[in-house]
Amino acid sequence: MIIDAAAVAAGLVGARDVASAWGEPSALEGMTVGALAAHLVRATGATLAYLDRTDPSARPEGELLTRHTYFRAAIEAPIHERIREVSAREAAAGVDEVVVAAHRVAADLAERLPSEPADRLVGALGGRMLTLDEFCRTRCIEIGMHIDDLAHSVGLPTPALPDGMTAQVIEILTGIARDRHGDWPVIHALGRHERLSETVFPVL
Repeated sequence: MIIDAAAVAAGLVGARDVASAWGEPSALEGMTVGALAAHLVRATGATLAYLDRTDPSARPEGELLTRHTYFRAAIEAPIHERIREVSAREAAAGVDEVVVAAHRVAADLAERLPSEPADRLVGALGGRMLTLDEFCRTRCIEIGMHIDDLAHSVGLPTPALPDGMTAQVIEILTGIARDRHGDWPVIHALGRHERLSETVFPVL
């Protein structure tokens, strides 16, 4: 799924409308269109980066992260300003360089991922570990939602995503809400507005 999504992301990053608005504000506060495009490329390539820096024989010291608890940990980590800084710096390299990087990441994912076992462990967020399969599921949020963010930023329709990806995004977002708030607050947020006791959504 993320192999196909990476190709969609690369195509959008290379769109003329994105290049034309490179220095303009994006739909995400504190990011230009170029910075958002660069962040999308980095988020897409994170799977390769984490594979490269995790020893295949490494074993977790504690409980494995899931796709839901990964995002809870990410939300609570003080990394968001750093993400904006890195994205701005990478965007400053220019449209052409970011587009080349997007296509390189898509090609590298297509070549490498099929040969990696789904249960291989990767380290993320300070060395905490999760399976490669679960980490790839986190990319559904990062790639899918940022594709939508980038398209919206330049007035383009959201490109078609791989089959099942939007369903995966919904499942993960709901799972994050359940992890953070519990089941009944989520049920009430979805079906009983008069019984809301706290803000459940959005979760990111």
